[in-house]
Amino acid sequence: MAEVFFPNSCTEQAIFNFCDQVSQHSDADELLINFSNLGRIEPFTMVYVAKFIRDFSRKNPKVSMSAIGHHEKEYAANMAFFRAFGLKHGREPNCTNGNGNFVPFTILRVQTIVDEASKEWDVEQNIIEKRAEQLAQILSRQDSSHLVDALTFSIREILRNVFEHSNSKTIEYCAQYWPAYNKVEIAVVDNGIGLGASLKNNPFIQVDSHCDAIQQALMPAISSKNYKGAVIDKDDPWHNSGFGLYMINRICRLGGSFTLCSGDHGIRLDESGKSHIELAHLCRGTAVRMVLNTNRLTKLSEMLSQFRDEGYEVAKQIKGVGIYTASAASQMLSRDFK
Repeated sequence: MAEVFFPNSCTEQAIFNFCDQVSQHSDADELLINFSNLGRIEPFTMVYVAKFIRDFSRKNPKVSMSAIGHHEKEYAANMAFFRAFGLKHGREPNCTNGNGNFVPFTILRVQTIVDEASKEWDVEQNIIEKRAEQLAQILSRQDSSHLVDALTFSIREILRNVFEHSNSKTIEYCAQYWPAYNKVEIAVVDNGIGLGASLKNNPFIQVDSHCDAIQQALMPAISSKNYKGAVIDKDDPWHNSGFGLYMINRICRLGGSFTLCSGDHGIRLDESGKSHIELAHLCRGTAVRMVLNTNRLTKLSEMLSQFRDEGYEVAKQIKGVGIYTASAASQMLSRDFK
């Protein structure tokens, strides 16, 4: 029997190393996951690991998986972490929200959004907007504020990305607000085609690796659906501008951080700069971690106007924008920090 210990840290590298270790045992008859070291656990850890374990189990059905050391981990159980990957302990995903500033592990079917829109004679993006605002209000315990506006925008744009680009049948998310630390974390994963496959729909984008795809996706005005020659309804208030991920990462970088993973690569952005993450396992679909510093949030319309103008100016400085390349994307991200 092979045994892998869950880390006692919530850092991204610790979580990725754990997934790397699990992936190395695809030929084992039995695999035991030991959760005895699990201490503090955060939203990204839960959605990323739960999805990874499920994907590993589906890909390696002959590996018999079991767990120990999880029975006393009440917070993770209350957030529906264990049930999310099939371990019969704690609450089920999609459970009723508790009294704290958190949103438990939720698995939202994309078809549910479509059905709600049809029932209400509305467009899907408006349904996503309503859900995003509800989540923002749950997290903040406020009906309206700069925090609610920033959270609504960030959650909405990530959910829209999954809905409009990923071809995923589900959107999985989890979130927590720590008022004492002025910190909010929102984590979202999908089971879709990934950024590389999505961006290849744009003939003006050169994508040779998962790293290329992530860098391109973080550039302003880059989209798989918005490019010269594409059919775009300019009168549609929800038409895709390609600024969603760029705007979100700018908001998160105000004292927080933004991490985007797809395939075998990840990129983390914060005030200090950009760091690349090489994954020894495969992140199927896309995973996003948004950490916001609530002390740094101001009026949303003013923040977005500033970021949009700065994004356009930085993009103009990049030569050869006829075909967006990985090097151009890298230059843009570097200049964006100056």
